[in-house]
Amino acid sequence: MTVDAEVVDALKNALDDLRETPQTPIPVSVIEALAPLAERGAKLKIDLEASRTIGAPLITVVREGGDPAFLALLTPRQKEVARLIIAGKSNREIAKEFGISVATVKDHVHAVLQRLNLPSRRAVMTAARATQ
Repeated sequence: MTVDAEVVDALKNALDDLRETPQTPIPVSVIEALAPLAERGAKLKIDLEASRTIGAPLITVVREGGDPAFLALLTPRQKEVARLIIAGKSNREIAKEFGISVATVKDHVHAVLQRLNLPSRRAVMTAARATQ
């Protein structure tokens, strides 16, 4: 799932508005921007705190009984690595668990960050926390 730059910009503006007047209803423009991300039976969650932390809107799609939808973009191995990142494991611990080199883990972590379009391990952990 990808979100185009115009949607991200609209969401950034909407989140800024929400920060300034948090007690007001969510503007229709935000709802319209989120509509393409929605799926039947899924829940969208906007994490304002995490959005401030990573400097971009953090919107997650959560399906009942499964991984957060943002992990659906990953290969099976990348999902395994992402789950261990979310659990707070270091590259060395992940390498030991899988019986692979730390360099290979670094490659997997880089691929996870690229595929999820997130800047850091911390952002992956924040995104996962936002879906709980």
